[in-house]
Amino acid sequence: MSFEILSKDNKKIKYVKKLVCNGNFLKKEKNFVVEGFRLCKDAYLNNVIIKELYYTDDAIKKFSDKLEEIINYAKNSYKISEDILKSISATKTPQGILCVCEKLDKHFSMNTINNVGKFILLENIQDPANMGTILRTSEALGINFVVLSSGCCDIYNAKVLRASMGAIFRVNVLFCDDICKVIKDLQGKNIKTYATVPDSSAKSILDVDLKENAAVVIGNEGNGLSQSVIEVCDEKITIPMLSCAESLNAAMAAGIFMWEMMRGSRE
Repeated sequence: MSFEILSKDNKKIKYVKKLVCNGNFLKKEKNFVVEGFRLCKDAYLNNVIIKELYYTDDAIKKFSDKLEEIINYAKNSYKISEDILKSISATKTPQGILCVCEKLDKHFSMNTINNVGKFILLENIQDPANMGTILRTSEALGINFVVLSSGCCDIYNAKVLRASMGAIFRVNVLFCDDICKVIKDLQGKNIKTYATVPDSSAKSILDVDLKENAAVVIGNEGNGLSQSVIEVCDEKITIPMLSCAESLNAAMAAGIFMWEMMRGSRE
């Protein structure tokens, strides 16, 4: 059943705005906000629990029956005005639809991971656009698990969600408190671990065979990997650079490593 909300001062509207605008509040809550028809539809198709759906008359006209499916799927649906939507939207040109969803169960457990597969581990990735792009690329290139250290940015950040293009609902993403322990646990499962570094002394990616079970660790945009992570990994690898370039954007580097992992598997 759908209801109508007429005021920006409605407590539900204030709650949604706080989820969108206050990162610390978002981290503490069990819900997150998905905005735009594409992402809301992806949430619906991937059986994400949609607690509340907010939509405008224009959205009904534009998306018609497709939006009706999501309205009927959501636990509660509310029609709102364009002005109210703009007051809670994280985008300059909202599409007229926004969902409050229940956070996904992505807490780390080694029992979840088998002895085979391709893994990307992220240590302290802070840029939401990088995070979203890495998640999107990992889905496209068949990565089995993406493991995030506690120092990574929030995957429920609006920019991460948009950049991931819905991959967040489908990729196996796991959170961990101790990334060094995860690396050791993967090694115990006969999965070789690689620390990615902009270091000419490291082995070139061109000389590394990534077609077998492998875990590649990507570091922070500014500081790279911590020394403790580098030391615990089996091997250091790098992307050879031409000219004066010293390193690549974290998402770009991750994409190259993931491509090599996928290419090796296909060969």
